[in-house]
Amino acid sequence: MKAGSLRPVAVAMLYAAAMTEAGLAGDVTISVDPNHKHQTILGWGATVGAGKGQHFPEYLRQQLLDAAVNDLGLTRARFEIPRREWEDVHNDDADANHVNWSAFKTADTDRRMQEWILPFKKRIEANGEHFCMYVSPSFFAGGSSGSVPQWMLDDPAEHAEWASAFLEYIKKKHDLTADYYSICNEAGNNNAFSPQVVAKAIKALGPRIKSMGLPTRIQFPECVNAGASWQYIQKTQDDAEMWSYVGLVTYHLYGSLAERPLIRDFAYKRGLPTGQTEFMGTTINHLYDDLVQGGVSYWEHYGLAGPWTGNGTYYHTHLSGTYFWPYREYWNFRQVMHYVRPGAVRIEVTSDEEAVRVLAFLRERKVTVVLLNLPPNAKSPPPAQDRSAVIRGLPAGKYGLCRSAPGKPYQELGIQTVAADGTLKVAMGKNAVLTVYPYAGTNQPPVIMEWKASPVYLIAPASAISLSVTATDPETEPLFHQWTVLAKPDQANVAMDSPSAMRTQAKGLSVPGDYLFEVAVSDATHKVNKQVKVTVFADNQPPVILDLHNRLPVTVIQPASGTTICGAALDLEGDPVTYQWSVIRQPQGASVVLDKPTEPRCPVTNMTVAGEYVFKVEVKEPKHTVSKDLTVTVYPKLPKNGVRENGSGPGR
Repeated sequence: MKAGSLRPVAVAMLYAAAMTEAGLAGDVTISVDPNHKHQTILGWGATVGAGKGQHFPEYLRQQLLDAAVNDLGLTRARFEIPRREWEDVHNDDADANHVNWSAFKTADTDRRMQEWILPFKKRIEANGEHFCMYVSPSFFAGGSSGSVPQWMLDDPAEHAEWASAFLEYIKKKHDLTADYYSICNEAGNNNAFSPQVVAKAIKALGPRIKSMGLPTRIQFPECVNAGASWQYIQKTQDDAEMWSYVGLVTYHLYGSLAERPLIRDFAYKRGLPTGQTEFMGTTINHLYDDLVQGGVSYWEHYGLAGPWTGNGTYYHTHLSGTYFWPYREYWNFRQVMHYVRPGAVRIEVTSDEEAVRVLAFLRERKVTVVLLNLPPNAKSPPPAQDRSAVIRGLPAGKYGLCRSAPGKPYQELGIQTVAADGTLKVAMGKNAVLTVYPYAGTNQPPVIMEWKASPVYLIAPASAISLSVTATDPETEPLFHQWTVLAKPDQANVAMDSPSAMRTQAKGLSVPGDYLFEVAVSDATHKVNKQVKVTVFADNQPPVILDLHNRLPVTVIQPASGTTICGAALDLEGDPVTYQWSVIRQPQGASVVLDKPTEPRCPVTNMTVAGEYVFKVEVKEPKHTVSKDLTVTVYPKLPKNGVRENGSGPGR
């Protein structure tokens, strides 16, 4: 994980100096009122469970899961039904009260559960916390998921059978019970799920779930933004039967946000929690506004991890499969998520200066305070200076202080004592997020923030790397470091020049293969460890095809006769890549046309004969060519009930 830090003693000295200097500018007064309570925090979440083709070796996956649960503090998993694999275009059979299990493919669901969801759950429960999961299918017309089958829209009972079959399967196969089920991810956004359709679906699915003995509730309306969610709420607000099955009211952040307080107040009157459950590009300001204006109990960024360096995941992964680094807002998120655990209640807290925003939480009679000394949005000018604040209303006792700043990880600032007057003075730092958290009372272990090799991988004959670790300590005690070699190819003779330093050179990685290093960081009481894996490649590596699918539309049903085949590849060394599509096989009598065969996205037309079409994409860089095949099925026009003529469904 990418980070940088000062030695703990230096941090404490700088913090003390900042306190003195900041006090000259005038103190901000923060007043905590534990008697004025708002929502209860129920969980921090992410979409968990990588799709096909994403590059997550076991080593990387385990480290990602550890970081997500034990460092950031996630407790909630969104699971997106892999519709391309789970269902066929056909209905399982014509009986809405009978599940034809042979009509479903389960391999991809099982893989995601075993590799991601179950280990995620195990870690959360090991911390004594509740693992929360919700199921969220998508039905984007022309999107990556594909449109909703017409038979689902025509018969809510058939849709309820399909949805409940998934809930039943994961319960029986994996002993997983979903806390919530969303009828449609972003209902109304490029799909046919109007408020009326969603309401009918809920009233069909809700009783079926209840009859199965499952505690699963409906997550509604899960629309693209607060404005759309509010419209769905308004249009269904008088449907008492539908609302009797709803357990959580949610929205996304892609658009109108002004309706968040309306959603919050509506849900509160019905005794329901609220949640913000997706936005690719969230910041600490979104988190603050969702907690205050939306009153949310659940909050999510989006995905857990991925190889694309965009704004959609908490962690970005390196193509070597050995290294990951955090999203740009990670450390700010951590200032809240790591310290505010499920069960904490947001309480009233005020600041006498608008530029300094503040959150406060109460759990087991202990208070956590988070101060934001940064602009509320990107267009605002940054605060002019470092500031100090006097916090009033804290329970007496010891508190830890930590802080994050732009482009840096958090830093522990030491332990402070609050006397009976409940007052604590703190230095916030410019553009910083400061957290005041209850101290456990006993010496706490160091926290390792970055552990990495530079470069991340080697290509022979290169044989030397730099290993580095950065850590911080809650009590700002001196830290000690020790690097060791855990595994290497038999013929390699690895040596480190400074194995007891934060940074050391490792030489002798002269044999292609995997090298595993471990660093131990210790204070006077505790020792913590992290591992760094480095792969030495014998030669330049070929590109990796990470995403291969079709869309626009995903499901081709006659009279439709075309789609777009899509491929995406990354190259470890960053070599330029080119694409070439070709037709491997098509039904007799068909004459497919590839409109842009050298582009990553190639429209395909003239798929006029029902059957399977097999395409190949070749990805080339100067030294290598790799290829993968993609099969696209064109289905004949379906009967109204969606069942094949023999009545057996897909019959896998």
